[in-house]
Order: sequence, then C-alpha cells, then structure tokens
Amino acid sequence: MKRPDENEIIRIILETIGKSSQISEDISLLSIKDTNLVVSTDMLVKKTDAPQGMLTWQIARKSLIACVSDFAAKGVQPKASLVSLGIKSGTTSEEIYQLGEGFKKAMLEYDFEIIGGDTNETEDLIINCCMLGFSNKIVGRYGANPGDHLFVTGLFGYPPLGLKIICDNIEIPERTHKKAISSIFLPTPNLKLALALYNINAFSASIDSSDGLAISLHQLADASSVGIEVSKLPVNQDVIDAAKIVDLDVQNLIFNGGEEYEIVASIPEEKCEEAKKVAQKMGTPLIEIGKITSERNKIIFNDGKQFFNIDRKGWVHLS
Repeated sequence: MKRPDENEIIRIILETIGKSSQISEDISLLSIKDTNLVVSTDMLVKKTDAPQGMLTWQIARKSLIACVSDFAAKGVQPKASLVSLGIKSGTTSEEIYQLGEGFKKAMLEYDFEIIGGDTNETEDLIINCCMLGFSNKIVGRYGANPGDHLFVTGLFGYPPLGLKIICDNIEIPERTHKKAISSIFLPTPNLKLALALYNINAFSASIDSSDGLAISLHQLADASSVGIEVSKLPVNQDVIDAAKIVDLDVQNLIFNGGEEYEIVASIPEEKCEEAKKVAQKMGTPLIEIGKITSERNKIIFNDGKQFFNIDRKGWVHLS
C-alpha cells in the first residue's frame, strides 16, 4: 500500500472528521463579533527543517518566522503566539537559553508576544508555533482575475543555493555564498510591506511561497480558477552566475527550490502604480514577474525567447 504524503494525510484527516474539502489557506479564521481571530500553526523538526550549521537561536527564530510569513501573505499583523517544545533528553541549559534568544529576536522583529505553550520530551528538537492575530478580512488565494499583474516581494534562488552549499559543499563567489547561507539561516518575510499594501487594498490574491514558487503559482491559480503566465524570473545575476559555476539549473532553483518566505500576489491594473510607489518609498522589493490569464490552470513561462509549462513541483513532506 502506498504511504500517504502530506497532502494525502490532510485529505484523509479532513474526510474522517467530516470536512468535505481541503482547507485552502495557510491560516484559519474564527468569527468573533465584528472581527476575525486569525490563526496559523507550523511545526519545525530539527532533523528535517534545520540544515547543518544552523545555530539553536536561528532554529528557534525560524520556527516563528514560518507563521509570520503566513500572516504576511494574508495582510495580518500577528499579535501573539503559543509555542510548544519537544526537547531531547540531555539538552543543556545553555541550549534552552539559546532557544529563548531566538524566540525573543522574532518577537522584537515582528512585534508580537509569546503568551504560553507546552513542553515535552522527544527524540529530536521539535518546535510548534500557533500564531494569533485579528483582522476584519484577509487576502485569500482566491481573488485573482484575468488581467491582474503578478508580483513577488523578493528575489528567488538564494535559499536553495544555500542548501546546495551546505549539503554538497559547493564553492561559489564569497558574496553570493554569504547571501545564500544567510537566506537559509535568517529568513526575513517582508511583513511591513505586506501590511502597507494591504492598507491600500493592493492585493487581489496572495500566497506565501515557502514551499516553492511553482507550487505556489499552481495553488493560487487553482483557488482563483485562473491561469498564470510568468514572463520574468525574479533572480539576481549573481545567482545565475553561481548556478553556472556549479552546473545547477537556474529555472529549477527559482521555481522548485523553496524556503524563500516571500509573497506571491496578484494586483489589479489600477493598483499597480500605487503599489510600486509604496514599495519604492519603503525601499523594499516588489517585483513584477507576469500576469493572470483566463486559461484556467495553465501555468507557463513565456519571455518571448523561452516557453515552457511550469510543473506543479515543490516541497511536500513525506513525498
């Protein structure tokens, strides 16, 4: 019998508890009077989520950053978090202090509180974050319309390049090496830009890209019943040059690498210039990479020189 992957596990659980369809967002909403309680949860397991060389405080910080990224993609400021810890027997007090330092850094960077949690003994370090916030509405995956422009909030390729450096000990120019490693150890979702663009109602649909650009494009297109045409790769020349040095496929790095923690969003034509001005004023990237089309579920790359289908690939646990 075939073992279920992450998506199949979710389907089975939802079907068993009486949910007829998969939960389509990375956050959940619970209506409370005139607002909504916004909730996101994410689990970090050191063995599978923390590459070699990552410090304990960086692991702790990243465990919270994953939920911050989900909130950013929905245009919501996180307010509080519950954190549950699975701690290995023999863990030292110094390591626990380092966990606390990582949690503190994330709290100060993104302005939320840790209000509680739980602790237990496990075979590996496990950190589960449950993040909370409030919002009258969120930006879903389901609002993209044909003619909307497609944007991302940062460059792609550095994190998968960083993983290759760590896992395969590849050698690339020092400046690119540092940026790639930093992108893995210190991911930084652009929450401030997301909130600013939410405040001007710029996004028609958005999604967090941490599982990979390609799978995020497919998920956004599925939810909105549209197609997507990408015409520009969101990549710096130094990543292209480094990929050539070590014989890596640039398109695979960009579309299928993952771990970017950027936002992929559609913006209506009439909001594009205003959105660009907001990003420019903040000094943060907002990169136009394509458009939304009416050809449902057709996800392609076409820059006038190259044309290919963007396959539904990305990070899926247990696959």
